[in-house]
Amino acid sequence: SAAFVLGTREGDPNGSGQGAFEPSSTWMPPFMRVNPVLRWSYAHVWQLLRGFALPFCSLYEEGYTSLGKQSDTEPNPALRLPDGSYRPAWLLDDGALERAGRSAKGGKAGGGGGGGESG
Repeated sequence: SAAFVLGTREGDPNGSGQGAFEPSSTWMPPFMRVNPVLRWSYAHVWQLLRGFALPFCSLYEEGYTSLGKQSDTEPNPALRLPDGSYRPAWLLDDGALERAGRSAKGGKAGGGGGGGESG
């Protein structure tokens, strides 16, 4: 039997109701989902990445806080500076705004939340 370690957190799409160990969906081949960061906040993720100097996608340096398809992902408006540039993702003050740069319908983001893959 296979197991996959995932980065799913409770606030992620499809993260609600999952436990630390969760079997795969019935439409998928059987495996065990292992969710070690399920209860982590947005800030916890950045504390780990930056604290241990772990590599991450450069888009986070450009103000993106949640990555999905190009068609539904923009820099987070909560990080926009007066000159039109963006602060890096780890400076987001309110983790509840993590997905503010994502749109749910596949159009360009407009400050709404959710949809697509998490990141």
